[in-house]
Amino acid sequence: NNNNNNNNNNNNNNNINNINPEEPTNGNYTSAAELEKLIRAIGTNPNLDTKQKNLTIQGLRDSVWKSNCRLSKRKREEWEDETSTAAMEHTGTQALHSSGDVVNPDRAMVPTGGTVSQPTHHLSFAGARPSASVGTRFKRETPPSCYYRKNKEGDVQLAWKHDPHSTSSNVMEASVPLFSAAELAPTYHDGGINRVLGCPHYARSCKLRHPTSGRLYTCRLCCEQDREMATKDKDSPLDRYEVKEILCMICGALQPAGKHCVNPECASEGKPFARYSCGICNFYDNSPDKAIYHCPFCNVCRSGRGLGIDYRHCMRCNACVSLTDEHHCIPQRLQANCPICHETMFQSTEPLRGLQCGHVMHLNCFTMYMRGGNYTCPLCKKSAEDMTEYFALLDSAIRMQPMPPAYTATTSNIYCQDCGKMGNVSYHFVGLKCQHCGSFNTRELQRVDPNIMASLWQGY
Repeated sequence: NNNNNNNNNNNNNNNINNINPEEPTNGNYTSAAELEKLIRAIGTNPNLDTKQKNLTIQGLRDSVWKSNCRLSKRKREEWEDETSTAAMEHTGTQALHSSGDVVNPDRAMVPTGGTVSQPTHHLSFAGARPSASVGTRFKRETPPSCYYRKNKEGDVQLAWKHDPHSTSSNVMEASVPLFSAAELAPTYHDGGINRVLGCPHYARSCKLRHPTSGRLYTCRLCCEQDREMATKDKDSPLDRYEVKEILCMICGALQPAGKHCVNPECASEGKPFARYSCGICNFYDNSPDKAIYHCPFCNVCRSGRGLGIDYRHCMRCNACVSLTDEHHCIPQRLQANCPICHETMFQSTEPLRGLQCGHVMHLNCFTMYMRGGNYTCPLCKKSAEDMTEYFALLDSAIRMQPMPPAYTATTSNIYCQDCGKMGNVSYHFVGLKCQHCGSFNTRELQRVDPNIMASLWQGY
């Protein structure tokens, strides 16, 4: 059985690897049934983990879609060449002799039968999706399916729409933004297994247009990942508050930022882009089991049911804190970077961990820090958690291991890093317990041995 499973997995991998993204398979379109069969083979492959499956499925969908677009363009160009040749043979000579003008190859020709043929440079769509030529996947030369923008009164109006029967392209006249095929291609939150639109970070059915460069990104974290790649042309960080336009990934309409698609022909039928949307942060998330609220004081969206329900905003800390946790105020504590990884925490999407002293760090950083045997805050050196049980074990160890007679009279001057008080306690190699708060999180300042002190006095 294991051999049969391995053979099936190898056959599935071979079928996937045989797809050439540069050319369609056997000159035919890859059907949805064939694509689903390949996706199912990847999803059931036990040799791949979840992340590898998502990346492989996303790349497969992108390659198949790109090859189908190339085949569509090739067939369209062949049809245009045939109709243009027929039109020139039928009307070219008559047009030259009657008007005396030179025939413009960029103008539309009318062949026999009165059918209008489009010029070869005209940008068109196949199923509301942009066409991508060979080697030009990242060239920004394709407009959206339609373009909506606000007028002077603030009303959203249709500024441009692709017309497959148009004889000329009015893209430049309408100042329609152009994008690459990779930007206009839909992305999926689950890698395409269940066709949940979005990205690995959030589930949503729209893309954000960068306010500076005009490129399309599914979310700001996708922009950050693209910035970390070794590319020549890097974007600036995507400012979520400055986003003015978004692209619907269902119909391909570019429109002002909003909660739902304004295109009446969109298949979403007026449904919102996500279950939660914020018009201030331009944030969209369609996760069904995630509660999100917008804090007007932090001016960002955070996980939770809302202020006064399970969180409150501390003005001194300038942070949202849980109503159930004990809170220690530290001014602007989230404005600093994580003391472990030194990355920002105020707009971090990773969960944070508050320490007993009030300082904060990333939860993953806290876990790794504690695994190293550290139990004090890396900033103030106070105990990071409640150490009552651990200190009780140290007390038991001291009672079971008394000091030798030579050290029974030895004392130490200590400073407690939990309560901040100083004192003099009996020396023990296991630990030095604070006489004020009972903490073993102490630092020895000086060790006093009365026998040595007495011998020194006798010498004088």
